[in-house]
Amino acid sequence: MPEIRALRRMTDAIEDASVLDKAVAFDRAVVRATARPRALRQLLHGVPFGHPIHPLMVQVPLGTWISAAVLDLLGGKGNAKAATTLVGVGLASAGSASVAGYVDWAELGTKQLRTGWVHQAVNWVGISLYGLSWAQRRAGNHGAGKVLGFAGLAVVGVGGYLGGHLAYRQRAGVSAAGEVPFDGIH
Repeated sequence: MPEIRALRRMTDAIEDASVLDKAVAFDRAVVRATARPRALRQLLHGVPFGHPIHPLMVQVPLGTWISAAVLDLLGGKGNAKAATTLVGVGLASAGSASVAGYVDWAELGTKQLRTGWVHQAVNWVGISLYGLSWAQRRAGNHGAGKVLGFAGLAVVGVGGYLGGHLAYRQRAGVSAAGEVPFDGIH
C-alpha cells in the first residue's frame, strides 16, 4: 500500500521548517541546562535499561486515556468515575514521560529536532485538553469532560504519529551498533 502523500508532505514541511529553529535552540538549551548531572541524563535516556525509556513511559498516559475513552463510550455512572480517575492518572504520568522525551530530543539532529519540537507542542495541546477534561469531570460536567477527552485523544494521536515518524522514518535515538545511543553525551 502506498504512503499517504498528504502525511508525507506534512512531515517534510515540518522537517524543513527553519522558522522553528529559534524556539528549538532555546528549548534545547533549557533542557541541556536542566538535565546537567550525567547520571540523571543517562537514567532519562534509559542507559541502565539498555534502551530509551521515553517510548515505554508514554504507554501509561496513552493507555489510561484510551481506556477512559472506552469507558466514556460505554457510559454509566461507575464508568464515569473510573474514566475520571484514568484521565487523572494519565495526566500524572505524562510529565515524566515528557521529561525523558525532552532529554532524548536535545541530542538529535536539525530535522529531528524540528519534528520533535512539533511532536511535543502537539502533545502539550493534547495534555492541556486532558487537563480541562479532568477538571470538567471533577466538577460533575461529564459530558464536557468526555468531549474534551476525545479531542485530547485525537490530538495526542497526531502527536503519536509524529513521534512514530521521528523514531521510524527519521531514526531518532537508534544506534547502528545497538548501544543506547546517548550513553556518551556531554
